[in-house]
Amino acid sequence: MNNSAPYTLCRISRKERAYWYVMFRDPETGARMSKKSVEALRKRLGDHTDRPIKRRDEAVRICQKALEQGIAGQTVADQNLKEYLIRFWDYDTSLYIERKNTINPGAISKDYAYTRSILLKNHVLPLVPTGLSIMGVRMKHLRNIQYQLVKQGTIANATINLAMSTILIALRNAENDGLLPTGTIKTLPMMQKQQNERGILSETELSTLLSYMKEHCDPRIYLASAVSVITGMRSGELRALTTRQIKDGLILVDEAYANLAGRKAPKGKKSREVPCPRYLCDQLLTLAHANLHLSKETLVFWSKRTGGPVSSHYFSEKLRDALIRSEIMDERELEKRNISFHSFRHMANTMLRGSIDEQLLRLTIGHSGTSMSDLYTHLTERARKSVEIAQELNILPFIPGPDPEGVPSDHQCDATASSYPDQNEAISE
Repeated sequence: MNNSAPYTLCRISRKERAYWYVMFRDPETGARMSKKSVEALRKRLGDHTDRPIKRRDEAVRICQKALEQGIAGQTVADQNLKEYLIRFWDYDTSLYIERKNTINPGAISKDYAYTRSILLKNHVLPLVPTGLSIMGVRMKHLRNIQYQLVKQGTIANATINLAMSTILIALRNAENDGLLPTGTIKTLPMMQKQQNERGILSETELSTLLSYMKEHCDPRIYLASAVSVITGMRSGELRALTTRQIKDGLILVDEAYANLAGRKAPKGKKSREVPCPRYLCDQLLTLAHANLHLSKETLVFWSKRTGGPVSSHYFSEKLRDALIRSEIMDERELEKRNISFHSFRHMANTMLRGSIDEQLLRLTIGHSGTSMSDLYTHLTERARKSVEIAQELNILPFIPGPDPEGVPSDHQCDATASSYPDQNEAISE
């Protein structure tokens, strides 16, 4: 056993200032290992400040911490690429994610990081050579991973691009942190996306579907579909919708709901106000107050099981079920035409286009505009009226009107009733 001091510090002057270096000793042999920059060591410990280390006692503290965390004798070349990628996209422990969210709160959500992690584990890591270190990474490795993903043919080109960007982001960060020589990671040509345009329903199909939903389906899927096609609201925005956001024929879209992140800002981090017919607003409020879980009665689209938001697949599964049961289309046609709940958003965009100007359309639907940077968007009275007229002319004719005196039917109020008494719901909500 060697009893020598575990490391030796030295101060080397270069150009305009001095730098601290450390030579750790091998705990078994006592031999000094090659010198390391204490500032680089500080980065590996999670401190990414560029402030020079001037005092010896500060250098000592960093070296002691490196010893305690077991990275003192570990060289850059020792760091395994697979392990680095897993740590990099782990939302709870990633220094990269922590830095991003500290500088720009909400920049990377739990769901975003989780999607990247799953993509890595399912498709990328099995193709990374065992034992490949960060220092050993070359562009040939990345090109081979991309080639193997294409050759396997199990994921779309867009997903392959996402997988490769997941690796590239991590490795460029490694360059910035000094874990990889600068200039190692170059541009990787992305795959051409296969064009699979989102399908939409015809006007006749839309009218037939919504009439069928109102008569035969759970009011949650009917109202979600009607509101989405008239306002362009996304699934996550509907899952987060509460009574607070519904007032005077307007819906304030200022939140979305994601499985891991919970409530968050809507996509693009911009809120917007969208006109919605008052009778539909009234039906949304009625649905919210039918929630049996009284502590969560302000939530509009609530789960029967918990009273919280419906699951992420609820709307899409219920829509698919209604399209097939109403005999509007079968499963083969549904897949061929690429119809999903998000199709309603595309329909809103299509049906309103031409009746209002493009900037107002972006404000209403929630698309990012080229020159709009304000975090909150109010519609002027005149703009609101333009949208209402466009909705009335182009979309409302295909949505069932209000029940007598504007009161929802008994079926619509009874959100706890089974839509299909002869069959258990495919999704327990």
